[in-house]
Amino acid sequence: MMPIDTLLRCSGWFLRRRDLLERGYTDAAIRAALANRIIFRVRQGWYSVPDAPEPAVRAVRVGGRLTSISALESYGIPVPRRPDTHIVVKSTASRLRATHDRRKRLAGARDVRIHWVDRAASADSVWRVSIDDALLQVLIDEPRDIAVACASLVMHIEKWTDRKLDAIFARAPHDVRVWRVLVSALDESHGETFFRLWTRDAGLLVVQQVSRRGVGRLDFQVGPHTFVEVDGGQHDPGWTATASNSWEKDHDRDTTMAIAGDRVLRFTYRQLYGDFTRILLAVCRCRADDLALTTIRNRRPYRVDARRARVRGILSRSRSRSHAQRKRRRFAMKP
Repeated sequence: MMPIDTLLRCSGWFLRRRDLLERGYTDAAIRAALANRIIFRVRQGWYSVPDAPEPAVRAVRVGGRLTSISALESYGIPVPRRPDTHIVVKSTASRLRATHDRRKRLAGARDVRIHWVDRAASADSVWRVSIDDALLQVLIDEPRDIAVACASLVMHIEKWTDRKLDAIFARAPHDVRVWRVLVSALDESHGETFFRLWTRDAGLLVVQQVSRRGVGRLDFQVGPHTFVEVDGGQHDPGWTATASNSWEKDHDRDTTMAIAGDRVLRFTYRQLYGDFTRILLAVCRCRADDLALTTIRNRRPYRVDARRARVRGILSRSRSRSHAQRKRRRFAMKP
């Protein structure tokens, strides 16, 4: 037989005592693994390994499964962070335990949100529901912005078809079905969803994922030559995660855009969540200036030659003029 901890990892992190006994493990072997801290008891009759995902341990310890935003996050979908762990249990469930101690009853916990349901949820895992049921729970419980962001990210990451998402919205409460038209598979982060929804509420329509030669895709276009990028943590110079840092690449892209006569506005999540009014003012001002400048450009088109010889000529003439101006000022100062 394989080691007991290997079996637990291969079986989805959690097994009951009777499951282990059916596979040929004895009570003595289970006690020895517990004593050596190879496995641990999550709750009465349930076992797991120390490296099991913490949200999964919390859900099984309570006596349910992850659902809503917590379940979507466990599938690797970058949903908006929420302070509570969402756990679904049957409407007839009893003897729920605290998330941090299997010996204590769950009573007035502030770090967990229990969803009591009568409907039968998917049973493909002992510690989380399917993406379908998790998204349905989001549509039932969460406000518009978070629900639309989650649906958009599921569409983008899981490559859902419109028909599949329509089926989920058909199961949702009637008053939230109008949100279906707000979902966009082009959203690559919940920050992009929030920016798109909030600018739409303000009466400003934007174009998503616009491509520019030599630059690639940009999050939004708000004017003929004005673009917006919503930057997550990977765009910060202090980014230390395993993913590559795009700080230098972003500045190279912005320089290329400027040479072409375009302007890129970059906003962080801190600005987006805490100061969206100023973001909106900045976008509206830059868009107005862009429209005015575009009108002038259309009437009197011009082209900036950025070739090296041309740039050198411009610089040399500017230096010559500056030298002549300084010389004239010196003569003018003499009595």
